[in-house]
Amino acid sequence: MELIGKILAGRYEIIEKIGEGGMAYVFKARDNLLNRYVAVKVLKDEYSRDEVFVKRFRTEAQSAASLIHPNIVSVFDVGEDRGISYIVMELLENNTLKDYIDKKGALSSEMTLKIAAQIASALEAAHKANIVHRDIKPQNIILNQNMVAKVTDFGIAKVQNATSATITSFGSTMGSVHYFSPEHAKGGYTDAKSDIYSLGVVMYEMATGKLPFDGESAVSVALKHIQEEPVPPRDVNPMVSVSLNQIILKAMQKSTATRYQSASELLADISLALSNPSSTLVSRPASSVEAGATQVIPILSEEDAQNLIPNVRTKTSSGNRTAYTPQNRVSEEDKEPKENKKDNNKKKKALIITLVCISLVVICVFGYFIGKIFRSEKEEEVEIPDLLGKNFDEAVEKYSQDGFEIIQKSSDYNPYYEEGAITEQNPSAGTKTTEKKIYVGVSKGTKLVMVENVEGKDIKVAKYTLENTLGFIVEEEQEKSDTVAEGIVISQEYKDVERPYGSVIKVKVSSGDGKPQVLVPNVVGKNVNDAKSELEEKGLKVEIDYDEDESKSNGIVLQQSYPQNKVLKEGDVITITVNRRVVNKTITVTGIPDGTLSSDITVKVSVDGGVSNNTTFEYDEDTHILTFSIDGYEKVNYSVSVKGSVIKSGSENL
Repeated sequence: MELIGKILAGRYEIIEKIGEGGMAYVFKARDNLLNRYVAVKVLKDEYSRDEVFVKRFRTEAQSAASLIHPNIVSVFDVGEDRGISYIVMELLENNTLKDYIDKKGALSSEMTLKIAAQIASALEAAHKANIVHRDIKPQNIILNQNMVAKVTDFGIAKVQNATSATITSFGSTMGSVHYFSPEHAKGGYTDAKSDIYSLGVVMYEMATGKLPFDGESAVSVALKHIQEEPVPPRDVNPMVSVSLNQIILKAMQKSTATRYQSASELLADISLALSNPSSTLVSRPASSVEAGATQVIPILSEEDAQNLIPNVRTKTSSGNRTAYTPQNRVSEEDKEPKENKKDNNKKKKALIITLVCISLVVICVFGYFIGKIFRSEKEEEVEIPDLLGKNFDEAVEKYSQDGFEIIQKSSDYNPYYEEGAITEQNPSAGTKTTEKKIYVGVSKGTKLVMVENVEGKDIKVAKYTLENTLGFIVEEEQEKSDTVAEGIVISQEYKDVERPYGSVIKVKVSSGDGKPQVLVPNVVGKNVNDAKSELEEKGLKVEIDYDEDESKSNGIVLQQSYPQNKVLKEGDVITITVNRRVVNKTITVTGIPDGTLSSDITVKVSVDGGVSNNTTFEYDEDTHILTFSIDGYEKVNYSVSVKGSVIKSGSENL
């Protein structure tokens, strides 16, 4: 498919090929309307000819285009041009998560959780929009230089061959087999929980550097997803945190009932794991017998049932031998005295335990109040000093001489305090207390963050990226633009450079060109002059093309470049195509003076407003009738002269 240098939809100029998948090529292109670079995914020829597939491709791509999220690659446009089906997306010239894992190997638990949180956030947004990805894998996750993850190919079912590690042996199942959920591998119903399982596999690969299941063929790998339990990540990589290990195993549960039920639920556990990696966050994975599942219990034989009854052995004597025989019953006479004796012993023990407990409580309470009295007499209240802004090490050294113990409880970046300065304290300054422990937070200094380039993006997405993801403050300035659509970022103060966390980033946002909007009328079938007047009254500029249609009269509008009710701006150009077929007409002129010879006559014609030229004619000297034929589109003007004097002139519509 040779598209380099071509322009799709009169807008997207194809520059170079940057990728190829099982069903599509990906090109870098320039959007000449919005003056930005984009990625254009074009269906391969074999799928473009399948009408059902193309329809599904466009419908699902349009659904994906509705997703606006900082961790989802934006879909800008979907269309078809000259039989070429395409999707226009945000251009990200960075590596995939798969590239990053191949380069780095196993990632730290913290990094794994942070990347997984972004992917889960993207899935949460998609699932709320009723879009299931169906092909979550590291190859579909893009990482930029700030380690911001973006999920691509939402809602696009992959159609690939077996050599690209996909499976087609299970009915209509499509996708990357190493990341299949069990239900996907079976060719069964897939929903949001299938995406969660696939994310669990991606997390496993990030945490260990290895896939949980591998095999010689796609089918063998799929069967392992269905039948085998994964080796716990901590057994593969002992550096995996306890909480991350549990999250991965729960996300990869075979049964959808014991798996995370939503991306929101998974996000909650990831958040807890980031704050306390060693904690136990989730319940242990369910056993092979699922809770609430119908189970088949084997029927016990009489012998099995008998063996379940505890044996009471009775001593009998026979000669010098003593024998023990199993008994199933104890007589009421033997049973009664033993039970009464046991009950009496239990009552005595309970009474003793109760008295001991009461004594201990009384002693503890008495001791507490006595100790408090002595402490109040011995300890003096002191005033907590103000530590805010002081250097932590210097404060520890200085106030330890007064008996204070200063304990660091947290450390974080802070743009208002230099590195090592105390940013918070508990108790606060001036508090009166006998306790000389002060818990403080310490600044790590100003955090430098790479400013992502958001030019060409919707301002809502740009603000979310810069503020929520990277921690900057965005200041907007509106600016009129004839080339950039309303609400799109035109430029930004800083981009692709490091700036302090929390600093202000100024961006200019297009307010549009300020021109009034125009609703395009339908002028097809109207006379060209009427159509032109109607469009110009709307404030549109009209250009005219011509075509031939034997079934229509000349001057009739055959088509228009924008459909009825399309919204344009005043001054926009609209092209109308007008019927213009060649008409041949014979014109007859009478009243030529007697005695006029053919050599005395000159006939001049002007066709459709063109220059007047001599034309050939036929003249009957007996009848004094002159005729000539003309080819044209709309109108002919003519004049007949005898010996240089015009004797007749006129015009005819063609």
